[in-house]
Amino acid sequence: MKKIVFILLFEIFITSSCFAQDNLKFGLNSGLTYSSFRGNPMVENFDAGFDFLVGVSFEYQLKERLSLVANVNYDRKSLNDEPYIEFQSPDDPAFYEKVKIKFKNQFISIPIILKYKFDNSKSFYINGGPFLSYLLKSELTNNYDDINSDFTDNMKSFDFGFVFGVGKTFKLKNNSEINIEIRENLGLANISALPVVGDGSIKSNSFNLICNYSFKL
Repeated sequence: MKKIVFILLFEIFITSSCFAQDNLKFGLNSGLTYSSFRGNPMVENFDAGFDFLVGVSFEYQLKERLSLVANVNYDRKSLNDEPYIEFQSPDDPAFYEKVKIKFKNQFISIPIILKYKFDNSKSFYINGGPFLSYLLKSELTNNYDDINSDFTDNMKSFDFGFVFGVGKTFKLKNNSEINIEIRENLGLANISALPVVGDGSIKSNSFNLICNYSFKL
């Protein structure tokens, strides 16, 4: 948690210092994540899972319809699987039981994106750009023995890729607004620290439904 707070405060300081305050907006993010992994049959057997994100945003107005946006989000990406696993008992023969497994990954994600507003009212927009994510923790949990397996050392610390989003802005009073956005995060890096079968890779992919409240500084 201390690491999360430090990164958030550092990003706030850097961003606020670089831009003129007149064109700068600060915001708060919250939303849902729907995540999956690709590139390897084993991880593709996992079902995409829902989780959440929270964070802060900075938006700097470049032109009338064009702005530069930076987010710093605590981003949880989870996957689910329900395999049948064989258990051995001293008193009973082996039997198969379905076990619910959850693969939970916690990231600090920093997308830097360009935002373009379409119409004259500047309410609908699209955005896109690169992102960088730092892995805080990765773990496997199950509903059979309630034992969590730390998987962090098996994953690389950084992920990167591109984000693409569409959204709508709702103007409020006092120079504030609410933005509702659907965003895709396409990971390009191999995030497995272990060799992957067939010289393959494991890459991330997630969709976000984000609600952002922002105001001018």
